[in-house]
Amino acid sequence: MEILETTSKDQFAAYAAKIVKNECETICKRHSDFALTDKTYEGIMEFSWDHLYQDLLLGAPNTLRIVSSMVTSSIPMPVPSKEFHHALFAIGIILHGRNREATTLQYLNGMVLLHGGCTHQDMKRLAKLGVCVFPETVRNKLQSWQSNLDEKLLEVKEKWCKGDSMTYQLVGDNWDKNIVPSYRTSKNSTQSIHLFNVIGVIDRIVIKKEEGTPVRTVDSMTAVDFIPSEGDIDSLQKELTFLVARSVIQNIKQMEDLFGKIYPGHLEHIHSNEAGMKTSQYSLGLFDCDEKKTADVIRLLQNLTEKYVPKKDGEIVEEVFFGGDRLTDEKIQVAQQAMRNADSGLERLEGFISKIEDFHRLMNFLEAIHRLSYNTQSSRDRGTVHYYRNLLNARNVKGEVKNSYRAYKQLYYTLFDAICCVLFLKKFELDSCDSTIPVPQGIKDWEADQQLQWLNDKCGEIVKEIFPHDLFAELQNVLADPDHEENYWVNSIENDNFKCHFCNSRYKYVTSLKRHEKTKHQVNMSAKVQTTNSLLRQTDELNDYLVSVFRLTALHQNLNSAVDMGDGYRVVRSAKFETPIYNRTNKVKYLIGSGKNNNLSLDEFVEILNRDTKNATHGFQTKDSIVQHSKEFPHLVHAVKHFDAIKKRKGFHKLPSYKEDVKKVLIDLLSINGLEVRPGRTLHCRKIVQKSSNPFSDCFVGLPVMIARHKPELPFRRLRNKNMPL
Repeated sequence: MEILETTSKDQFAAYAAKIVKNECETICKRHSDFALTDKTYEGIMEFSWDHLYQDLLLGAPNTLRIVSSMVTSSIPMPVPSKEFHHALFAIGIILHGRNREATTLQYLNGMVLLHGGCTHQDMKRLAKLGVCVFPETVRNKLQSWQSNLDEKLLEVKEKWCKGDSMTYQLVGDNWDKNIVPSYRTSKNSTQSIHLFNVIGVIDRIVIKKEEGTPVRTVDSMTAVDFIPSEGDIDSLQKELTFLVARSVIQNIKQMEDLFGKIYPGHLEHIHSNEAGMKTSQYSLGLFDCDEKKTADVIRLLQNLTEKYVPKKDGEIVEEVFFGGDRLTDEKIQVAQQAMRNADSGLERLEGFISKIEDFHRLMNFLEAIHRLSYNTQSSRDRGTVHYYRNLLNARNVKGEVKNSYRAYKQLYYTLFDAICCVLFLKKFELDSCDSTIPVPQGIKDWEADQQLQWLNDKCGEIVKEIFPHDLFAELQNVLADPDHEENYWVNSIENDNFKCHFCNSRYKYVTSLKRHEKTKHQVNMSAKVQTTNSLLRQTDELNDYLVSVFRLTALHQNLNSAVDMGDGYRVVRSAKFETPIYNRTNKVKYLIGSGKNNNLSLDEFVEILNRDTKNATHGFQTKDSIVQHSKEFPHLVHAVKHFDAIKKRKGFHKLPSYKEDVKKVLIDLLSINGLEVRPGRTLHCRKIVQKSSNPFSDCFVGLPVMIARHKPELPFRRLRNKNMPL
């Protein structure tokens, strides 16, 4: 072979070319099941580079070797690598020249070009070179696939109608885009397009439905049912013990060496095994609906009811959850309320149960915490959140929380971890982060359960000091006392009317009742303003501030952890702790709301899908054209991911400076003794001064009326009584 290579190169190359020619003829034959000749929906949308590589290894190994030698000297070729994808892409274009049916890669390339807004003329130029197929061919293929978007959902729906336990839910969000004209005139101005994006998600956890299970009626529920109970506080203490322990392990080197390998990474719950299952979600495309218009929402729900609500003999088999942000939740309820006089449940749009998804809950809860604890005027107050924003040079923490949610969350979590470490060190009367913690002698020789029990006991003591049962005593006592002045107006409701406490007069509006009792019976129940300035001078404002921020951030991190691990029971229970804070910060839209069992923030997925879909609409300049091709965009977004996966990073992305940031805050808190009570210490910025370290103090003001106004008329329905004032 070496002699032929040097003396007869032309003949040697001719025989090699013959081998390659035979291999290519074999794999390009019809019905060969070659990856590049599969033009079906599954063949193109589920295309895999590894599958193509395996087909070449089996059917054309010498061809693969020769082409690989052109891009790398390493034989066999490293998989995956830049050279690997270059060689496969080149083979795809070459084989398309031999067999015009080998177009899988050409279809994918065409979809990528359409996704980026490439003009049809440019696509035609590239199609002549074999890079892609013609644009009309791609459009025809996309149009033929419109029914594939919801094919799986409709299969599940058919089984659901027959009594199968598998279910699904819908999640949607508004889709807005402004199209700026090239030449602006009085008649050719910026177009503001408002559509609605919907996805379907198959539930991973199948709940067995038992007939005869008692369901608590809404009428039997009081305001106390919407705030934490003794059992809820016990559960919270166990959950926060885990979070504090994880924080200590991750940020104190000695604890990491002792417990890092044996302490569990996640808090177990009854659905922990299912939490890691892959979510099956299907984009249903854009719908012509302006979420702000009730008529559009009604039309949308009517279309979705006809197609996705399981029905049998004209009756609803079971309601479908419809998730989204608070605006979506509110508009769906308004649409249902507008149709409540229709003849059947389907016409009343009762096939959907709206709910608030987890990402928006987390963001809005952080907004409430931000209102209570963050102010740019507190930059010279050491120990405040804004002070540490400047200390850590966190320039991305700016503006509103909704525009910088992750940056704000990281800042608050940094302070939370630092406070956890300070409290843990104080437990052993240590005042330096470099001090050696006096652990029991011989703890390394203990059983793993005994070691974990020791750490949990220490962290549990910290949690019980910060979150004692009497933290919510004031709130519980007020809402449970029917004679308290906060419950005065709520107790007079009879058949949606307000009855006078002194005569038989009835009024539709509570303001009318107030005026009646004030003029006729000389009763004035105006709110009493308590003066607390003298009390504040005797307290430690910095310590109260830090403890309050720590308590609120702990609740946020507990909710975030529950969402991450799919702990639906913890997610729902967390709403009881959020409700008083929403009332205090006047975020009444989120006063009563919770998510369902899912560890994927589905509304966040829709937000990402909105962004990708907007990128795919670059080549469209009118609303009609976008709506006409609305069912094609999900396929374009999906096709691009085949190329995005080429540079996909493995493992988890870790922020390299996070531990250093925690250490900086930890050292600063120890130097100012922020977690030690020193009466008389004050803050310069009065806007963030807390009345006490208890963030739930005075949260009861107006809470009974707010709960009564937003309390569901039916389970999962929050059609509020508009007659009751804020």
